[in-house]
Amino acid sequence: MSHETSGISIRLMDATDLGRGFLDALRALKPIELTEQQAIDVYRDRLKSRIRTYVAVIDDRIAGTASVFIEPKFINSGGVVGHIEDVAVHPGFQKHGIGRLLVEHLLNVCREFHCYKVILDCAEGVIPFYEKIGFHRWERAMRIDL
Repeated sequence: MSHETSGISIRLMDATDLGRGFLDALRALKPIELTEQQAIDVYRDRLKSRIRTYVAVIDDRIAGTASVFIEPKFINSGGVVGHIEDVAVHPGFQKHGIGRLLVEHLLNVCREFHCYKVILDCAEGVIPFYEKIGFHRWERAMRIDL
């Protein structure tokens, strides 16, 4: 599934995107410490894991990215949950609606898989961004660093 709005194309990531600024866009979240080969290996592992990574493309350059994992549940009658991860927009393309387009695209993917809910974790400072899209605070996230 691909989506295009005002010169911004959103599509599934492919390996060639690693050389089109994908990691530069992802660095908007945190530093990336991978060699080119390690990045290719991670890309392949993610494909095997059925993690769908989408990119926003402007003039053949990656402006942003976001990923979704579709989880079939044993609970809720075998319902399906979408998990959104790693929404990032290259600093040079921020404040142009690219993040919103990416998230809305992922929500549509989740609708296609008949997800009964979509969840994500985010930093406190971006909660207003997600609330504008329709997300609301729910429960609490927990973490342990291993």
